[in-house]
Parts: sequence; structure tokens; C-alpha cells
Amino acid sequence: MHAGFSDLSPPRRPARWRRLVAAALAFTLSLPGPMATWAANHPLTHLPDVNTINYVVNVDWDFDNPPTQVGNPAQRLDRDYITQVLRSFAQTKFTMTEGRHRVGAIHVYGNRRFGDNVDIRLINTDGRSSAHVAGWGQRGSTSYNHLTFEGRPETVFQLGRVIAHEIGHYTYGLYDEYREAGTPLNLAARGAPSEVDTARNSIMNDHLQWATLSTPADYADPSQRQTAQARVYATRPDQSGGSAWETLTRPAAQDPEAVRGARTFFEAFAGIDPATLRLTQPTAGFDAALQIVFVPNPVFRDVIVLDRTLPAERYSQLIQAVRAVVSQAGADTQFGIVVSPPVGSEAVVALTTANDEGKRSVLAALDSVTPTAGAFDATTAFNQAIGLIRGARQPGDVATVHLLTGSETSVPQEVQATVRGAQVVVNALGLTGGSGVLRAAIRERALKASVSGTAINLSQLALASGGAYNASRDGADAARDLLRGIKEAHAQAHAILQMDGSDPLPAGGRVERSVRVASGTADGNVQIDLFFDPADASALSFSLVHPSGQVITPGTLPQGVQFDLDAADGVASFLLESSLASRAGNWKVAVQASRAMSDGIGLDVRSDSAIVLAGAVSGGTAGAAGAPVLRVRLGGEKSIRDAVVTADIYQEDGSLALGGVELRDDGTAPDDRAGDGLYAVSLAGRLPAGEYFAIVEARTTAASRIASLGALIKGARNEEAPVDLLVRVAEVVFALDSAAPGVMQAAPGGGSTPAADATDGGGGCVATTTGRDGSLALLLALALVGMALRRRALARP
Repeated sequence: MHAGFSDLSPPRRPARWRRLVAAALAFTLSLPGPMATWAANHPLTHLPDVNTINYVVNVDWDFDNPPTQVGNPAQRLDRDYITQVLRSFAQTKFTMTEGRHRVGAIHVYGNRRFGDNVDIRLINTDGRSSAHVAGWGQRGSTSYNHLTFEGRPETVFQLGRVIAHEIGHYTYGLYDEYREAGTPLNLAARGAPSEVDTARNSIMNDHLQWATLSTPADYADPSQRQTAQARVYATRPDQSGGSAWETLTRPAAQDPEAVRGARTFFEAFAGIDPATLRLTQPTAGFDAALQIVFVPNPVFRDVIVLDRTLPAERYSQLIQAVRAVVSQAGADTQFGIVVSPPVGSEAVVALTTANDEGKRSVLAALDSVTPTAGAFDATTAFNQAIGLIRGARQPGDVATVHLLTGSETSVPQEVQATVRGAQVVVNALGLTGGSGVLRAAIRERALKASVSGTAINLSQLALASGGAYNASRDGADAARDLLRGIKEAHAQAHAILQMDGSDPLPAGGRVERSVRVASGTADGNVQIDLFFDPADASALSFSLVHPSGQVITPGTLPQGVQFDLDAADGVASFLLESSLASRAGNWKVAVQASRAMSDGIGLDVRSDSAIVLAGAVSGGTAGAAGAPVLRVRLGGEKSIRDAVVTADIYQEDGSLALGGVELRDDGTAPDDRAGDGLYAVSLAGRLPAGEYFAIVEARTTAASRIASLGALIKGARNEEAPVDLLVRVAEVVFALDSAAPGVMQAAPGGGSTPAADATDGGGGCVATTTGRDGSLALLLALALVGMALRRRALARP
């Protein structure tokens, strides 16, 4: 018997990696009050009060063993240098916002820690700085700030101004107001500066000359309204209404339809009349809340909350997943375990460093805990988990609670408030298989346990914290999904090349999956992980087929290929090193069973490449201004245009809802700009209300090229370079609300009818100190580009 991973009957549900990232998913949560504004990109990025923003920075060097600045050997890049640069940035940001936003705590990490999951990257190379527009609060979005530009090293003052300009793009969603000589006006790319533009006197034009943002007075003359900023945000036919201050002071839901909801509206700008605003350019008090915290060696503190009330078979699958993850953890991680119902009155395992001894201790504790009757008490379990974290957490450490339960679980809303207050990310993993009756009973219990009488489900809890929700079918799926969730929390390398799975194989059964691997330059080190029930380990054999047809087994590994088998915890891994010769092409991953398997196989192929595919859905929810639109971006610091991007959209139960949906980058609505590497498709009138996930695949072709982000410091563009033939995969989870724009409505007698008045706009998003309106989530526009990750051999977390 021979089959592809996806070709077994009945079809296996695709991998359920639910990256429910706060402000990156248009998802109405039906919760009272707004959602949290922290933990969407990095857990320490948030608003401690209306007028303060805490940022996270990484530098691409070791600040305690610093190099010198490229092009300036007299300047050491030590802590003092970084402090001066960030103070320059903080002062400029205070001035440009007229004191409405000051910079609070800035956590600084070295050696590219957290990749693109920070707000500000400082890069010691000669390059043109850029940013993901409206990327604040979105995972995988950042600003790229190069220390040298066109052969000229930036001074401390200049680099601070560069960062402020890019933060104008990244935090506020503003576009450029400079003239770009030699670039013709392209109305299919409204956000790109052109040679006909009329530059405005603002920091979004010349960051060294001005520290202010444009006002309506800067656009009073109708002949002076040709800028990227005005083309994107003007609200009237005469191109007025698009100055920076007019943009900042109106709700994002009132922006032009093409970018409606693409940015965050900040409460600090509420009530300001831009027409009468007088710019005073304040500086005094800019550092009243400023704290610069260097974090050379952060520790990841992961507490696993385990629901013991699941039936024995489902419970054992959760244990299989935890064992696989703990066994692969690095020494920079501490694990704690809390179970409910409890075993005694204490946590099963206090936070324990994941060295060899610590892993043995954690695994032994897991083996000693058995399923039991009773009720899962989420409130008590989370309070206990956060208590463990608070007792050990140091400044800059990242903490995550991994909730392992059934997908039918609901929790009291107060759990969400507890998580917010602790600045803890929640990754929730739910095993499928619970009945509707059980789901209803658990929800009723959660409602009764809630002080406010409100219950939320697992995806809502994860979204509120900036975490991930994974719904897994069995132990192999759960192991893969939990590992990916931890990598997400730790910001480790996982550009996805393939994710799939198979049903259990019969005796003599074989399963194969094709994987496109590019050169080492494009794809870096590629790791192929196969997850299985440890009980099946002795029956399985693993192999690869090279594009040339050569069969590679664990006993015939050529130089540049590694293999590791962790039979006790159900993980087999191949590593294709970046140095492997002649590796580009279509590989095959094969598994053969000598006897019937008790469980299926999970496949996860990832790379430490900076090129990733990431996406989100906007609209189609209560309160949103427009119909649902699926958007993805392919690329790294620069995006990739002219790829072939398609999506299969599945219902929550794994059944196919729409197949072969094409996403386009041609400037035709709902795509905002042609050739920018951002691909879109409208889902208006194509899906009824419900919960969905889209498996999106992007394939480059010979015509694919590097594209511009459209948010750059002035200077020569380095674009149109060809790219390797490569494949990237992403999963985008979303929900549609009944009666929302563009959502099919139930017709009398069954079936669905298209919603009336559907448009292709998005919603809006409001940032306050208490939270963010989750029903008006951010569009992806020019924001989600994925992780720029360290060029190193893939290491297990």
C-alpha cells in the first residue's frame, strides 16, 4: 500500500497550526470591553497608559562584546551607544506626536534575538532602512534600521531620527511624503513615492531636517497634494484629508476603503482637531517614563496547564505531545507543570531548567499523573501557573502558559483578565473528539464560574494574549502543533515549507510527501520533523529521496544530511544543511511501517530562512466596515512579487469549504498595490458564518522578483533581483459573523445567501490602556512579512 500524506481515505485534516495572533486576525470575540494591546508582536510591547508605549528592540550583535560600526571603526556599538541612539529616538517620537506619546520601557536584546518579532531592529550593515506599515501589534512585523546608509555611517542623532521615521510607518501606519526621483507615478501603487510628488516639510519626508508630522495646512494648496501619504489616506476627491495629523486623529474605520482598518487608532489622539492644532515641538519631559533595559540572556518560562478530566486515550495523546516538546527543549527554557484537578495542593513541577536532569524530572512527573474524574478549574490552574512565573521572572524574560485540554473547553472570562495583568502569552492546544453535549456542559460550567457570567473559548483566550490556538486530532498532531506554538512563543526559526499528516499506516504501508527545497542561500538549513506515537517507533523506517533519485536512509547519510531519532518521545528528524551540494529541487519524505500503526504521522518541514509566508483575514465580523478579505505576504525584509499563491479554505471540522482560491497582487481590489508582494482575495459572498482555516501556499517562478515595501528611507532602491524557486506555506485562521458584511446568510429552508452591501474594506482598531477592540482587527497591509531569523543550523528549542 502506498499513498501521499494527503491522499489517504478518509482524508486526514491538515495540520491545525492556529496562529491566532492579536490584531493579526479579524475575529469578533463577542466579549465585553476591548482586547489587550500587548503581546501581539512581542509580549513586552504594550501601552502601560494612554500616553506611553513600551517597545522591544533587538540588535544584530552582542552588545557586551561589541563590534564597531560599519564604516566607522571609531564607534563601538556598546550599551552606551545603544542608549544614546534610543534616547535620540524617544525624544524625536515625543516631538513628532506633540507629547501625546512618550516612549516608556525599551527592552533590548542582542544577537537578533526574537528575529522580526520586535518593534525595532538595529542592523549593523549598509542598507536602506524600512518598516512594515501599520505593523505595530502584529506578529512578524518590525522596522529595519541600518546603521550605515549609502556609505555614510549614521550618527547617534541621525539614527534616532531614522528610527522615528520608520516608527511613523510601523506604529502609526503613515506613508512617505518625499519625492522619489526617477520613479514614475503608478496609481496601482499609491503608497509608493514618485517623481511627481510634492514633498512636505515633515519627518516622513526628510527626517534629519524636520521632527514634525504634516497637518492640514501642509496640504492647503491643491497643487501640493501629491504624496504617497495623501494618495493612501485622502478622504475627499480633491486629495485633501490625508495629512498625517488628520490620519492619526480619526478612527481607522473612517479611512478610505482600500486601507480601512489597516492601522491602529490610539486613544492618545482622540479629541484633537487637526485643523486647529498648533505644533509646539515639545522636548521637555520626553524621558519621564523612559527605561532602557538590556536583556543579554533571557530565559523562557513555559508553564504547561494540563486538563486531567479528558478520557484516558485523549489524555495520553496530550502527554505524548508534552513529552516530545520537553525532550527537545533547550537549556534557556524552564518548564513548570500545573494540573487540574490538582494532585495535592501544589504544582506538579515547579519551574525547572530544561537540562538533562531537569528534563528527566519533568518527564517523570508527567508519567506519574493520570486522568481523573471531576471538573477542570481553569481559574485556579491559571492563577497557580502565573504564580510560578511571577516568582521567577526577571526583566525581559518571556513567559507562556500552554493550556492542553479538549477543543470543547470554555473558560471564565476572568482568566483572560488574569493573563493580561501578568503579561503572559497563552498557547492553547485542544484535542478534537469531544461531543456537542460535552461542549455545552463545559460552557455552562464556565458561565457559572465567571463573576461576569461570560465564558470564552480557547481561540478567544489565545487571541487575547497574542498566543496561538492549535486544534489537534491525535498525539502526533498535538506534538507538532505544541512544538510550533512554543517556537512561536520563543520566536525560533520556522519558515514553513510543508505541513501535513497521515492516518495510521497498515502493516507494509508506506507514505510519501514531496517537499520543494531551494538553495542554501534561499532556504538555509531545512529541518524535517516526523511525529508519531512512541508505541509505533520500532515499526517505522524513515528515508529521503534526493531530487536526483538517490535514496537516503539513516544508515546512508551523505555529508550535509543529519538524522536524529527520539523513539521514546515520538520524533524523527532529518536536517538538510545549507552547505549540502545540489540540494535544490523536489525531495520526497517517506515513512514505512512493518506493522499496523496505532496512530498517524505528523509532518513539519521548516527552515531558518528569512523568507516566510504570513497572513490574516480582515472584515466579515460584527463591527467591521467591510467584507472578509484574505491577505498574505511573501518575503523577509523585502517582499517577493509575481509568485503563484493559492489557498484551500476548510471549515472548523476540517471539511473543505473552498478549494484552489487564487490570491493576486495586481492592484485590483481588494489588492491595494500591484507588485508589492502582498497578495489578496475577497471572500465576499463565498462563505457563511462560522470558524475557518486557510492553508495558503506560495510558489515562486522564474518571473518572481524582489519587491519594495513602500516604506523606505530616501535613497537608491535595490529591487527587481530574481529569487530562487521556493515554496512557503502558512495557515490563517479566521471566523465570520452572521449578518456581517460579505458573509453569506442562512436562507429560509436551509442553505445560504450572499450578504447585502458587501464591500472589500476592513474594520478599525482602537488601542487603549485597557485593550484593543478585537472585532475590528488590523488588516495585514504591508505589515506581516515574517521572521528574519539567525543564519545558523536549526536547533531544537
